[in-house]
Amino acid sequence: MRPLKDVWSELSKPLPAGLGAGNVGPAVTPKEVYELSYILHRSEFTHLAEGRANAVFRIKEPKDPAIPMGFFRGTLLRVPKATPDVTPCDYETLQDFQEKFVDVHVGRQHIVPQILVRISHLVATALNAKRESALREKGVKGDQSIIQAGYAMLVEDMGPSPDYLALEFKPKWLAQSPMAPKGATRCRTCAREALRLDKLRRKGAKISTPVCPLGLLHENRAVVMSTIDRLAPKWSERDRERLADALRDSGVLERLRDLQEEGDPGDALFTRPSDARFGLSMTLRDCSCFVRMPIRDDSPVIIKLADVDKKNWQEKQSYWQNSHNDLVDDGWYRGEENPPVETACVLRLDYCLEKGLEIPPEFRARLRHC
Repeated sequence: MRPLKDVWSELSKPLPAGLGAGNVGPAVTPKEVYELSYILHRSEFTHLAEGRANAVFRIKEPKDPAIPMGFFRGTLLRVPKATPDVTPCDYETLQDFQEKFVDVHVGRQHIVPQILVRISHLVATALNAKRESALREKGVKGDQSIIQAGYAMLVEDMGPSPDYLALEFKPKWLAQSPMAPKGATRCRTCAREALRLDKLRRKGAKISTPVCPLGLLHENRAVVMSTIDRLAPKWSERDRERLADALRDSGVLERLRDLQEEGDPGDALFTRPSDARFGLSMTLRDCSCFVRMPIRDDSPVIIKLADVDKKNWQEKQSYWQNSHNDLVDDGWYRGEENPPVETACVLRLDYCLEKGLEIPPEFRARLRHC
């Protein structure tokens, strides 16, 4: 079995020029999948995190002279959760979607690599025990989801390490919604955040100003840096500058924006929600961006996308359409709520700069020196 770090290195290279979706082969051989599943069967696990549909674990390989120490270093195990009345994720479909659609259109070098494996009933039982213990320590009660034997994924670990700082954020909608109303003073992301924050505020919760993703692609470097300041407030000025340079040089966010616009140029949400390119645009509006910032200045910054799962448009269609209608009909794009919710949207910033008005405070420190 090849070291997994070699597998991740290979899968982080661009696909050969001219290689279409129909010619993309599996990341590992069936023999390697069997070997990985066997090693997992004898390994130990630590619950790391989980979302609505998946749980993630760290892996410690068994003490076996045939298995190199640190075999799973830099690797995590991602498993689907089965919940009553909810269809679990079909990992075979998700893997096929990433390999033959996302990797091809976005660029394999921009995606966190993953490989499909199988876990036994014994492994599933061990994972459930670790998860139950972790949730109990966090005070989580009433969770009825479980992990079952079957397909799982090994994924490259994009978290922090002694040699790297780490950052995770969601780029969301990197261009305005094509169905936003005229005169909108908020982008789609900020409109949605204003609605969400208003609901929290009405419940008495403390709220903070969200980060507008449009700032990451702004032509003004000061706006880009103001956005990064808020994404990585604990990082040094030097590392934030390195991140801005790396994002620009990689072109990954520009590629996301272009694919979002190409797949949803008008009213596709209502007229062709089953279209594959529209589905890709919605996937890329909900993906996560992981950054690994090396401590050494002479090492490259690593930027990759994850959570690029295929969307079930039949289940999501009504939710997407109702969300759009709520944002338009209730004035969230135009900031018509009372009292107002501060979002510091870049669309509002650009309007203030154009009209010579006072700019949002989140951008003043950087723009003052322009």
